[in-house]
Amino acid sequence: RIHYPSSPYWYAFPIRTSADMQTRNAPFLSSAAIAALLAMISGHTAAAAVGDISTSGALPSPPSAPASADKCSTCRGPTHSWDTVPVSLHTCRMDTNARGEFDPSDLEIISRFPLVTIEKWQGGRSTGTGGRPVFLWEDEAWTNAARGVKEANPNASVVVWMDTMLVYTGWNVDPSNTTVNRTLNPDAKKACATGHFRPAEYLERSDGGQGLLLRNGTGHLAIESWSYCHVYDHRREEARAYWKDMCLNMTSSGVVDGCGADFSAMAANRWSAHESPSYVARELGVTPEVAAEWAKGHRLMMRETQEALGEGLLVGKDGAELGDHANGVLQEGACSGTNATVNDLRALTQRARAAGPDGRKWVFQCHANDASVHTLAAFLAGAGHGHYFTLGGWNNGVTGHWSDDFSKPLGAPLGDAIYNGSSWLREFVNGTKVTFTPHIDSKGKDARGTGVIIWGKRMQAETLLVQSVA
Repeated sequence: RIHYPSSPYWYAFPIRTSADMQTRNAPFLSSAAIAALLAMISGHTAAAAVGDISTSGALPSPPSAPASADKCSTCRGPTHSWDTVPVSLHTCRMDTNARGEFDPSDLEIISRFPLVTIEKWQGGRSTGTGGRPVFLWEDEAWTNAARGVKEANPNASVVVWMDTMLVYTGWNVDPSNTTVNRTLNPDAKKACATGHFRPAEYLERSDGGQGLLLRNGTGHLAIESWSYCHVYDHRREEARAYWKDMCLNMTSSGVVDGCGADFSAMAANRWSAHESPSYVARELGVTPEVAAEWAKGHRLMMRETQEALGEGLLVGKDGAELGDHANGVLQEGACSGTNATVNDLRALTQRARAAGPDGRKWVFQCHANDASVHTLAAFLAGAGHGHYFTLGGWNNGVTGHWSDDFSKPLGAPLGDAIYNGSSWLREFVNGTKVTFTPHIDSKGKDARGTGVIIWGKRMQAETLLVQSVA
């Protein structure tokens, strides 16, 4: 039994070998997880003896940066191709094996995507022999899952979906316990129980001495209005460096190419909200003056992290962030099969062209809720270099995330789409023709339109040379 100092809670779990799993029913912790827990609680190194459990209150050290902390040397973004529909995947699997890995059937699908972003729930309900629960730290599950993706497709770019604002603390050591654990944050709601984040232990327990968490005007820890999670205080250089180092520690595995920057544009997923001190103040429960200072530091942290990632990706949430502090964006619902989808993608393409060589490196994941011909046609009518049609249900594996249309021949676009007064028309090298007809509903709003795709035939590259204008 382990007791958190200054807390009424005890955590009880057996420390056993995998052989004992055959006859015991209690949750099993891997040796790595045991060592991590001992280090977390007692401040000992990972080599601490199993029986050496301290309740002295000694704090663990913050995650240290890898040796080459100034820049990731192994990170790389995806290679964009028009051979087929450029696609990416955003998901994770909660029900995994004891290592938090995707299963072989998942990887058969995942290996087809050049860009994979793995959400915060990976391995959250991992099980070992006999279906017994196994506790995994999220960074372990991410690394093991990413390694499997790389083995299935060495050319894939893998991003782990971190959060730039929220400190998730509501999880339990026993994954079968779905109640919100308020040991570290008495105000936490269910939304603050995402993932098993090792850094939260340090951040919450050491805040009195380190000041890495934001406080409101009363001196209490600030609480984000949706999740009731606590918040990184990006006004402080130490907090900004801490977040950057967390990301670099993930990429030091050699199988992670970048980090998600969830809440980069606040809960609204709009950069304009981030740039509004009054909006930020309401969301964080602080004064507009503090909010403006926090937002400035938040932006600086993301810029510093993107630079440190080298050729890797820092993935924000709003297309407006591209070229400022993020070189990648996953915009939820951007591929909605409407006229706005076409126009927004075209506008991003124009911005990227104006940015020159840097713009060629931007990545935009146009998230869709379906892969219907209408949604896909709107994407193809507007898409430019670095744009990816993106499916993903956050935590449901790969179910429904692949379409046979993704394997059909496309080829580079022969030019930008042309609007003929009623429809967008676009043709591609391999003979594919796309028509997307927007629809205005009875209330005058941009609604889902109608798409038609006539797929061409694959051509030999040497028989037709086309300079893409995308």
